[in-house]
Amino acid sequence: MSSELRPFIPALVVALTGMAVLLATAFGGREKTAGAAASLSVAGLLAALVSVALLAGGRGAGVAVGGVYAADAFSLFFHALLLGIALVVVLLSPGYLRAVRLPAGEYYALLLFCVVGMLGLVSCRELVSLFVALEIMSVALYALAGLDRERPESQESAMKYFITGAFSSSFLLYGIALLYGVSGSTLMDNIARAVSARTEGEAALLPLLGVGLLLVGFGFKVASVPFHMWAPDVYEGAPTTISALMAAGVKAAAFGGLVRVLLQAVPALAVNWRPAVAVLALFTMVVGNLGALAQSNVKRMLAFSSVAHAGYLMTALVAAPGPGSEAILFYLVGYAAVNLGGFGAIAALARDGREPLSLTDLAGLSQRRPLLAATVTIYLISLAGVPVSAGFVGKFYLFSAAVNAGWVWLAVVGVLASVVSAYYYLRVVVAMYMREPVGEDTWGPVGALAAAGLAVSVAVVITLGVYPAPVLDWARAALHSLL
Repeated sequence: MSSELRPFIPALVVALTGMAVLLATAFGGREKTAGAAASLSVAGLLAALVSVALLAGGRGAGVAVGGVYAADAFSLFFHALLLGIALVVVLLSPGYLRAVRLPAGEYYALLLFCVVGMLGLVSCRELVSLFVALEIMSVALYALAGLDRERPESQESAMKYFITGAFSSSFLLYGIALLYGVSGSTLMDNIARAVSARTEGEAALLPLLGVGLLLVGFGFKVASVPFHMWAPDVYEGAPTTISALMAAGVKAAAFGGLVRVLLQAVPALAVNWRPAVAVLALFTMVVGNLGALAQSNVKRMLAFSSVAHAGYLMTALVAAPGPGSEAILFYLVGYAAVNLGGFGAIAALARDGREPLSLTDLAGLSQRRPLLAATVTIYLISLAGVPVSAGFVGKFYLFSAAVNAGWVWLAVVGVLASVVSAYYYLRVVVAMYMREPVGEDTWGPVGALAAAGLAVSVAVVITLGVYPAPVLDWARAALHSLL
């Protein structure tokens, strides 16, 4: 294979797998090929992970198509993370799809095409290609959010996601257009050189406006305040496994793309965009946690929690490049694991179109499903940042990076916000362990594949909490390749 094509191998493998799933569904029928679609998806994602490992070993890694697409250590870090997230989502899906009666073929194909967009988003070094990758990811997600056509909530979530997504895309495109006007190019390296000569006075106004519009566009994707209002409704209405994909995969891909743009295209304007990111981080942490306090629906609570965690990640972004960026990459790994586990536990209990979405539904879960209750508790204490968990180590590095960069007040707000978050996370634990079950146990059994997905998530959370060094070293090497 041409060396120009080797960086594309992971995305090509996933895209071809998606096409194979579609063809199998079209010619074999929806009902007969549901299991085959899941097996094909797992095989394709594993093959893509193998190709990432080969690229990381130096076999084809580099930049392709005139510098447009990169297979550097930064993009390969995110490729491994995103493919791992997708693999766990696929493991969680077969039992859930049967319980809520969703078409498996379309589901897996759209999920795979969404992953293709995510891989492109973290790899593109040219803004138009980055926008195309973002739209590939987004269009697939719009369809996945509304896949349950029998539920009005699902259709509402798809419509809200589509409208806000189109709105954010317009901001992103305007930002790209302004940076093109400054540099005459959409390649990040060329933009960086042009912007570095226009950092003062009136000459800086146009690139600053372009960066501001890009922050708005990415702000919608990462669900930062005030661009977050779609998240609770979309997370609640979408199929739960897709909510897990959005909370873990979309946030990771969006932050990967944002970090690449800020550090490769406009590093000369860091003194300007850091204060803006700090203000966004402040309001995102506060609003996200206060919103979560008021929720009784677990999926909406996790949605507002996702908003708050976007604020924690942006707290470290003000310290980028350096330890701040490394902390972001490390935190995204642990954060993905806990969200896959949290939403996955809900999906694993689904039965006859119903899911345990309220605290009443989860009351006494420790008596009926002790192992699952313990698993959910591990996820929640990690989200709260309790020691010996991935969440604690991740937050320590995020806030330490902000302090070392001189943003002490922002780190203090982050720590206080984390203390507040412990209330609504532990409220779920109290319901599972300190309340009596209500009614009969009508929830479904946890399937073997779903149990495997949850076990992987728990293993990641605990391992990163007690032995974070390998992933930290990996994140440091990934960032070094970007700079």
